[in-house]
Amino acid sequence: MGPGRVPGEDAPLRAEVVRESAETRVTRLFFGDRTVIRKQPLGSDADRRLRREMGILESLREVAGVAQLADRPRYPDSIVVADAGSRSLAELAMPLPTGELVRIAVALARAVAGMHARGVMHRDISPANVVLSADGVPTLVGLALATTLAGLSPAFSPRSEIVGTLAYLAPEGTGRTGWPVDQRADLYALGAVLYELAAGAPPFGAGDPLRLIRDHVARVPVPPNEVNATLPGPLSAIILHLLEKEPDHRYQTAQGLLADLDRLRGGGAPTATTFRVGARDFPPQLLPPSRLVGRDDEIAALEAAFHDALAGRCRAVLIGGPP
Repeated sequence: MGPGRVPGEDAPLRAEVVRESAETRVTRLFFGDRTVIRKQPLGSDADRRLRREMGILESLREVAGVAQLADRPRYPDSIVVADAGSRSLAELAMPLPTGELVRIAVALARAVAGMHARGVMHRDISPANVVLSADGVPTLVGLALATTLAGLSPAFSPRSEIVGTLAYLAPEGTGRTGWPVDQRADLYALGAVLYELAAGAPPFGAGDPLRLIRDHVARVPVPPNEVNATLPGPLSAIILHLLEKEPDHRYQTAQGLLADLDRLRGGGAPTATTFRVGARDFPPQLLPPSRLVGRDDEIAALEAAFHDALAGRCRAVLIGGPP
């Protein structure tokens, strides 16, 4: 009997290590015609991470397109999920043909919509965290960083670390904007993934962390249909809408994204001028705006003081009143 096994479970015919690091060991277990993935957290806080991710996965049972817990075998020190595939999106030759891109986009949008409906945010959507089955069905995996929407930090709270993969990180996730991090950050990450599938590379490439943070916050990506001339204008517009800097200006829900993708697949060959993105995208609740409202004079005074400081003219500004 292997370590950590529950008595009475059948032993696997074969085990294959998929990935191993100081924090996690991932193994594929073969049981005849069935395979499962065993994820074993390692390190001093392994038990905490195990309980946290198990709780997230329990809340996502029967959500299509998201990793699903396997009922057996059971390992007290591990998470066991159904094997959704051995190839990730990161291994595909890009850019993808438009039809394949739209098919994957629809499947991922449905998975994200189902996850958000259960009150869970993924926080690390990237090509490496989407696996494909033998018949090409995508599944979101890699839920170690996922959290409940209720557990997110409010805006302006200090962040000591960045959560997620930098090439696909929403501007508010960098901690440099003061905007709240909510489910719309997942939609930005999904947009960055679709951009890579459409253009062959993430919107701002990869590499230097400081450059990536700056680009996510301040740089507008090149429209993907300018990189890939075969990409339809409406699909390019959908991807760019996902990549809007301010959360208030991008898609508010995955359902809104799905509505646009369904319109795109519905025929009629819409053009970029006739296709209005977000036409059926409605926020699930009234959220506070990401910009200050009714404080134009105060903001102008602060900007003037800032420019004076840059010119060497020191000024003090007193801010008072209710928060």
